Amino acid sequence: MENIFNTAILPPNEEQRLENLKKYKIFGTQSEVIFNQLAAVTATLLKVPVAMINFVDKDNVWTKADQKGENGQITARGMSLCSLAILNDRITVFEDAVKDPFLMMNPWIADYTDLRFYAAAPITTSEGFNIGAVCIVDKTKRTFSYREQKKLEWIAAVVRAELEKRTDPD
Repeated sequence: MENIFNTAILPPNEEQRLENLKKYKIFGTQSEVIFNQLAAVTATLLKVPVAMINFVDKDNVWTKADQKGENGQITARGMSLCSLAILNDRITVFEDAVKDPFLMMNPWIADYTDLRFYAAAPITTSEGFNIGAVCIVDKTKRTFSYREQKKLEWIAAVVRAELEKRTDPD
C-alpha cells in the first residue's frame, strides 16, 4: 500500500480491527438516510462545507455519507487523513494544513486546494476498535474549540450507536 504520510498508518491491532469492521457489514453498503442526515447535521453544527462519515478497511477509506447525502467515494488508505485519525482515540486536528510541515511535505495534500482545516473523531466500536472517522474539512484555517471537539465526538458516538444496532440479534 502506498503511504504518503511518511509515518506508520497501521495500528498494532490492525487484524483485529479489520475483523471488527467486518462485523458491522457497513463497508461498501448503499446510502442510508440516518448516516446522510448525521453528515448534514455535522456540517451545519460545525459550520463547515464538508462533513463525511468514513470507514477504513485494509486498503481503502470509503465514504458512507457526506453532507450532500452522497456515498461511495473511495480513497486509497495511504492517501487519506482518516488513516491517521483512526490511530488516535481522541480528535485529530489540523487547524492550518498549509502551515503543518507534516502535511506540506506531502505533495498530494499540498496540491489539494480545498483542504486548509481538517478535524476527525474516530468511530470506536464497543470493543474499542477505531474503524472509521467522522471528519470535517474547511477551505479556511480555523481554531477548533473544545466545544466544537465535543460536538464532533458526540456525532461519532451517534454513528457508533447506529452501528451497534446492526449487531443486535433482534
